[in-house]
Amino acid sequence: MSEDKSEGKAQVKEEVSPKRKPIKKFFKTFVDVKKWSSFDEVSANTKNTWGLFKRLFSRGGGEKRQETYEEAIARLSLNPEEVVARKNNFLYSTMIYAFFALGFFSYLVYLLLNARFLAASLTIVLVALMLVAAYREHFWYMQMSKKKLGCSFKEWLDFVLRRNVK
Repeated sequence: MSEDKSEGKAQVKEEVSPKRKPIKKFFKTFVDVKKWSSFDEVSANTKNTWGLFKRLFSRGGGEKRQETYEEAIARLSLNPEEVVARKNNFLYSTMIYAFFALGFFSYLVYLLLNARFLAASLTIVLVALMLVAAYREHFWYMQMSKKKLGCSFKEWLDFVLRRNVK
């Protein structure tokens, strides 16, 4: 007899389900919070950002390539004109990044004078990013100018300050 009751409940559910389906579909289109908030996009971006932070602050256990400047030129199969063009591109990129950093810095001073501290804090981040990009490009330019790979920050600083350290 208990089986009959469970079968009767199953039949009732089957009868109710088709009637509720259009109503559920109607409300789901208007109350779909997951779509409104772009949950899938946000979760994918969060995973990507977390992965970037992990790689940024990890100790880099990967294998580093140890090669000379000449070996790198041969590996990339660059001719002397292409080397000069790349070197000039690094220098021009450095100037562009430095120009934007200077522009953002000017805007930062303007924001601080007008007491816009929240906007100023975000502008500090932009200035820092532009300076880091300018440093990276100029570092590569310096390595190509010296024809030496694996230089240190001190060597870059000596290059910028035009010190002749032997």
